[in-house]
Amino acid sequence: RSRPAWALVMLGLTGGLGLLLAVATLAALLADWWWPLDLLTSFHPQYAVLLGVIAAIHLLLRSPGWGALFAGVALVNASLAAPYLLGAGPSRPVEGPELSILSFNVGVSNPMRREVAEYAAVERPDVIAIIESSFEWEDALVDHGPPMSLVAVVPSDRVAGITLLAEPGLLARAVEVPFADPDEAVAAEMGLGAGRVVVLVLHPPSPTSGERAVRRNEILAAAGDWVAGSALPVVVVGDLNATPWSPAFQELQLRGRLVDSSRGGGLHATWPAGWGPAMIPIDHALHTAGLRAVERRTGPSFGSAHLPLIATVAPAG
Repeated sequence: RSRPAWALVMLGLTGGLGLLLAVATLAALLADWWWPLDLLTSFHPQYAVLLGVIAAIHLLLRSPGWGALFAGVALVNASLAAPYLLGAGPSRPVEGPELSILSFNVGVSNPMRREVAEYAAVERPDVIAIIESSFEWEDALVDHGPPMSLVAVVPSDRVAGITLLAEPGLLARAVEVPFADPDEAVAAEMGLGAGRVVVLVLHPPSPTSGERAVRRNEILAAAGDWVAGSALPVVVVGDLNATPWSPAFQELQLRGRLVDSSRGGGLHATWPAGWGPAMIPIDHALHTAGLRAVERRTGPSFGSAHLPLIATVAPAG
């Protein structure tokens, strides 16, 4: 029996989109070959949903071959997203020391500095990492934020950088980061219960050109080696300009033997703020085996292109 004209149009349109998404999926799996393909790795959850809908349309309109193809590619994408959506996520311990960290790429020109500082004062994290910070941001945090010690500040010769603050009781001290510039990485050692931990804040370049992609990859790989060489447990936070499916992110994890705190607890997409289902997770919190995540959530954007990420860790024991 012939199909009505509307069904043929629907099959053609969705089939074309499905083929594009299938090609994007295959290209994303080859991201190590060419830096633009790495950008395609960011959207596996979206690919899975769209291809699932397209597969259902083709099966309902009696196009089983194409429907099966699109369903299979949807499952490939779903399998990559599943570890972040299924299983046990961060769980708060009954008692014991914790370290809460607020990591936020605020956008250096964002005028909502006081609002962000007051939000931090309400949240009262133990550590605040402000990315794309400035002297004006630091003044706002000191004047309107929680009473905290400045551990790392924007260098005087930089327009923007990373500001790191910590509760005075943590006795935090800056740690040298030899593999990156101060606007790309800062670190501090601080107390956690009876022990000490290191918080490493990263902001490598976004991979918008071959040169910037190489620099991002170099920083993330070097950060992994640096973490692996640390004698103390390490928490890595920041805007990594990479999703969990990027080879560069996976290299950081592999070299540093890091645990992604989002696994099992949801994707917590953070960029671009306000884009709903199109948002992707590029702001992260990872930790070494001596720690475990007990909480992870996002907050309001306050005019930034990013959502802030709040992560809490505790000793693994």
